Amino acid sequence: MQYELNINNYIYREIKKGRQTFSSNLVKNIDVNPGELVKIKYNNNFVAWGAINPKDYYNYLRIMSYNEDFDLYSELKDKIEKAREYRENVINYKDHYRLIYSESDFISGLIIDKFNDIFVLQNSNAFLDKNINIIKEVLIEIFGKNITIYEKSVGKQRERAFLMPVERFLYNNKSRTTIEEVGKNFDIDIISGQKTGWFLDQRENRKIINNIYGDEVLDAFSYLGSFGIIINAGYRYFVEKNKNSIKLLSKNIKINGIDNYKIINENAYKVLQEFYRENKKFDIVILDPPDLLADNYIKGIKSTILINSIALDLIDEGYLITFSCSQDMKEEKFYSLLRTIIRRKNKRFEVLYRFQQALDHKVIFPHQELKYLTGFLIEIKK
Repeated sequence: MQYELNINNYIYREIKKGRQTFSSNLVKNIDVNPGELVKIKYNNNFVAWGAINPKDYYNYLRIMSYNEDFDLYSELKDKIEKAREYRENVINYKDHYRLIYSESDFISGLIIDKFNDIFVLQNSNAFLDKNINIIKEVLIEIFGKNITIYEKSVGKQRERAFLMPVERFLYNNKSRTTIEEVGKNFDIDIISGQKTGWFLDQRENRKIINNIYGDEVLDAFSYLGSFGIIINAGYRYFVEKNKNSIKLLSKNIKINGIDNYKIINENAYKVLQEFYRENKKFDIVILDPPDLLADNYIKGIKSTILINSIALDLIDEGYLITFSCSQDMKEEKFYSLLRTIIRRKNKRFEVLYRFQQALDHKVIFPHQELKYLTGFLIEIKK
């Protein structure tokens, strides 16, 4: 059965501006099952094809195609090939990168990360959920039969869409690979690793921090150790509470020939406070926490202030490298918080660099929510 959705002038204008998602309070609700495809019309004229999920308040309607003769296979193939062209030939990312970034690549709700010959999918689009095998077939056609495709559709976006979590191999079964960044090698595991296995969004930022040096460096929330391993240091402290991550972190330290280090398998907040009580000092402190504002904005702001405040107490003269990965933490808000904390501690500082997400995580108008990563390289002076 083909469904039709008639829209008002406001929605029509928003679609023409490039908006791809609409909440249920903006669009006329129709009685369909999650994942149904609807023909969107304005004044009896075709506008676009959209996917409906009545259970998803935030993304009730997702625009899927502006082509009236919509064929999902052909459309996905065209969009994924264009996405690959941008990553590999424009920004020169070759072996590992974010291939598809949802609305940024005009496939709303879909994330595809590439790690050599392994592709990891994260999907929160109910329509694509019903057609996941078409995505698989397109990837095989474009990249060949010797790839692995793993679906890791879990997390808050999936929960908001009222879709069950899914973790499974869709094609072949390779789960580990080694990638190279800034002359260092990193072993990743797509199954046990956080998110899709590696934080691709920090790629450019890892290049920047490689240019500074510290005798003693603290890498809090270190995960697989990318920052702590890449940065130039005399002695490194890695803090990570996840035991699965600790195993890979230890391996990555060894394969990169790092001898002077200590791994602390503990909560980063607790470790920061212990170092403060011990009056321990570092030349560089790196803070790359998870999304602190995800569950509660006020609590998240307080947590952001707390960890950065303690980190600054651990630096007499040196560098603070600090990040926020929340859509709700705007760059100027984050900067304002840091400036206030530093001034209250009667320290001088200079912002040497403003970090942002990697070029394969591009942000397009009007979907500013695609921008979520911000951070600062701050030199602290007495």
